[in-house]
Amino acid sequence: MTLSGQPRNDEPSVHARQRIAQYLAGRNADDGRPGGKAGEIIATLIERLTGGALDFGATLSINSLAEEFNASRQPVSVAINHLRSLGYVVVVPQVGCRVISPSPAEIADFFYVLAHMESALASLAAKRHDAREGEILRAIAAEIAAAPFDSPEHRRYYASAVDTFHAAIWDMSRATAVIARVRDLWQLADFYLWHGAGNFDAGGVATANREREAIVRAITRGDAATAESLMAQHVRGKPARVGII
Repeated sequence: MTLSGQPRNDEPSVHARQRIAQYLAGRNADDGRPGGKAGEIIATLIERLTGGALDFGATLSINSLAEEFNASRQPVSVAINHLRSLGYVVVVPQVGCRVISPSPAEIADFFYVLAHMESALASLAAKRHDAREGEILRAIAAEIAAAPFDSPEHRRYYASAVDTFHAAIWDMSRATAVIARVRDLWQLADFYLWHGAGNFDAGGVATANREREAIVRAITRGDAATAESLMAQHVRGKPARVGII
């Protein structure tokens, strides 16, 4: 059953919900991250960043984090440096560490570049997917459209389902050499977008759902050019739909 209470008994929908649950469970299990205590700190901070618990410009204290995680300064410093390499934080000598505070122009530039990467993967997915994958992608889009967006819990589920939609397209593209890079960028996109989650109204949700449905139709019929164009438009429009630019 979906969060909206609508029963779903067809097999593709079951697989769609399983994929969303797997994404929720595994979103912080990233192979490129340090292990041990530093990895634990990174996973927790990324969850806070992409879930809206840390605002643009927030200060991060190495001493406070060391105390919170019962760790020495060394793994905290490793974690902070990793987050800096991913674009979440900046470290100012003699001042400290703070979460980035991007300008509207910087956000627009980021989504312009991300849109080109996502659209290329959508094009490849249209050429390389199999019918089963197409059925599950359609079911994921339907699950997103049926999900409410009226509470923090529902918004987190919606965001994870949207992430799963894009992750399914990455898998369908078979472009294994670039997927890890795109995944990191997509988590950074979540961080940007969550700051406008409260502005994402019913009209914006409906527009996003229609665009995903059109992308699914293009991919499943093998129309690579249309899938590429629609995905570029969809991703570029995300920051405007939530009001962060």
